Amino acid sequence: MPPLADRLIFVKMKARRADEHFQSLEREMAKWAAKPYTVIEKTDFEKVLHIVRIEIAPTPEVIAMLFGDFVCCLRSSLDQLAWRLAHLPPVRTFTRTQERQINFPIFEMRNATYDDRRKLFPPAVADIIDSLQPYLRGNAFRDDPLWQLNELWTLDKHRTIPTLPYALNVGFPGTGWQRFVHIDRLTYDLEVRFPLAFAWTYPVNLKPNVSVEILFGETNIFEIPLTRLGEINDFVRNEVIPRFTGFFP
Repeated sequence: MPPLADRLIFVKMKARRADEHFQSLEREMAKWAAKPYTVIEKTDFEKVLHIVRIEIAPTPEVIAMLFGDFVCCLRSSLDQLAWRLAHLPPVRTFTRTQERQINFPIFEMRNATYDDRRKLFPPAVADIIDSLQPYLRGNAFRDDPLWQLNELWTLDKHRTIPTLPYALNVGFPGTGWQRFVHIDRLTYDLEVRFPLAFAWTYPVNLKPNVSVEILFGETNIFEIPLTRLGEINDFVRNEVIPRFTGFFP
């Protein structure tokens, strides 16, 4: 065990490394956002259609990898913090089973497991941990930054890299065009197949207004943009970790 004054050095290293990964992720996302889609127009006279196809640029592998590295380092900073908090004072000892249970608890509901985990920490530490729990939000626990971080970490660690299909918003001037929309379920590209009669009858402007972004999370559970990842990063580094620094004079 390092001297008391040095015990947060590894926590801060992990948090700094997470921030470096996040800044790299921001840069790669900006590169992708410079040209996130291509618009292709063609007229199919046999089918009597004018087709506007919006093809989304694929997500570069580096974005998925940087995202995973960011989430892993940030969550790890909390677990390393928990290890040091549990060992206050340094003479505290635990069984092998208890040592494996020492992590930073993040619970969507308070239950017996949570109550057992909080006993691993000194009472003053446990009280602060209580104040940070997602379960305090009730049914809105999915909006909690620590819950989102923990869920992203679990997904990336055990199931899948949680980069999602894109959030795509498309608009054409005028009304009625929505009924001509078709989605490619494999690529998530979008086609608007205007009947030529529709285009001739109405003054249709076929230049779309398009916005698209990459989301992170799990479809139908929670989906967050890059800006929310930045908020989670700031919350852990600037609000959560500093709340415990007073235990390490």
